Amino acid sequence: MDFELPGEDHPKRQAVRSWFEANPHPSGADLARAGYVVPHWPRPWGLAADPELQLIIDEEMKRAGVTAPRNPVAINNCAQSLLTHGSEAQRQKFLPSALSGESVWCMLFSEPSGGSDLGALRTTARREGDHYVVKGHKIWTSLAHEAKVGVLVARTQPDLPKHQGLSQFLVDMDSPGVSVRPIIDMSGHENEYNEVFLDEVRVPADRLLGKEGEGWALSMIQLQTERVALSKPGAIWGSGPSARDLVEGLAETGALADAALRDEAAEIYVEGEILRLLAYRALSDRMNARTPGPEGAIRKMLAAPHGQRVLDLAKRAQGARGLIAGEQPFPTQLSGDGPFDDWDYAFWFSPAVTLGVGTQEILKNVVAERVLGMPRELDPTAREPWSETRRKGG
Repeated sequence: MDFELPGEDHPKRQAVRSWFEANPHPSGADLARAGYVVPHWPRPWGLAADPELQLIIDEEMKRAGVTAPRNPVAINNCAQSLLTHGSEAQRQKFLPSALSGESVWCMLFSEPSGGSDLGALRTTARREGDHYVVKGHKIWTSLAHEAKVGVLVARTQPDLPKHQGLSQFLVDMDSPGVSVRPIIDMSGHENEYNEVFLDEVRVPADRLLGKEGEGWALSMIQLQTERVALSKPGAIWGSGPSARDLVEGLAETGALADAALRDEAAEIYVEGEILRLLAYRALSDRMNARTPGPEGAIRKMLAAPHGQRVLDLAKRAQGARGLIAGEQPFPTQLSGDGPFDDWDYAFWFSPAVTLGVGTQEILKNVVAERVLGMPRELDPTAREPWSETRRKGG
């Protein structure tokens, strides 16, 4: 298979390069209007780009020193649901600011009582005239303290089985009744995670995404999309240090002279290359409008512990010096400017990656049931009305 992209004189590349030369300091809004934020999306939001053009755009953006807006929940996970399930009014209201990065989104999914069982969530949304009134408690919500829009999963039909009575809403995070409490982690940096309390929050009925009862199906697609996005070779959520960075650093410090360490580094490097090639496959699927399936669980299941191994070996190679805050393991520093482009921060954050977006145990269940065809895990509450389960104390 040929992984080489068109050369310098190819018309596709020249067109993209000319745009960046004419717009040397584009804003997020400029990039969004040009279709460069989500080029694989249909027009007018993207360019309906094929995989080759997508990769060319990525390369030319790097060459121009331009970074796309960072709005992972919207751009990678949820906003594309508006293309197929949202109304035109919702698309016009929410997509421009989401793609430009001006309006950060968060996912109001997990709850304290539900663990990894999203179908057991207790947050309710009852219809009152032209509004829904939401009451509940969400936890482990990334970026809720910065977000303007929350993608909320709530129970609208409590008399249906737990997976059938869920719906999704687009909630203004500054609505009366929404309060956000930070969760401080051991990295010592600004929090990423939060608790969110929803106390009789009034959400306009036109913020319902899709139809009542479609919340479970929408959530599963969004979670699989997120798992794919977080399974690139970068050690943390597909970002930050990679196995290539690790091996280059170990070579630079002479650590590869240790035969045992060299063997371990080679194994990690091979894993990273496999994930890199799988990322190309996922990109092709996305460009060809294939809906993410259970393969997203496979990739996330492989990528999360891989990233932990990258960071663990980098720290161990430092020896006692690795205990000093700010002491980077290798002379050549990472070139990015994001929070995960720092070996120390990435190391402290790394325990989270086998928990977020589905624990390893949940991912293994998905693979066992949906890929290998093994019997489904027994859940006696799956078919009975959720309200009956609650009455029994389930």
